[in-house]
Amino acid sequence: MSWIIANLSTIIIALLVTGVAVLAVRSLRKDKKSGKSCGSCGGCGGCSGSSVCHSKESHK
Repeated sequence: MSWIIANLSTIIIALLVTGVAVLAVRSLRKDKKSGKSCGSCGGCGGCSGSSVCHSKESHK
């Protein structure tokens, strides 16, 4: 019990970081399932690398 009390702040921070990571992954999966994401850029329309991923014919 004394170990938990001595490390309580570290445990709380670790839980918060884990929670944020879980929420981020959940959001990315949800966006990918609904077709909102295009790789890592978040959307082909505003992506500066869209010309690399897609040919000019696919943008017409």
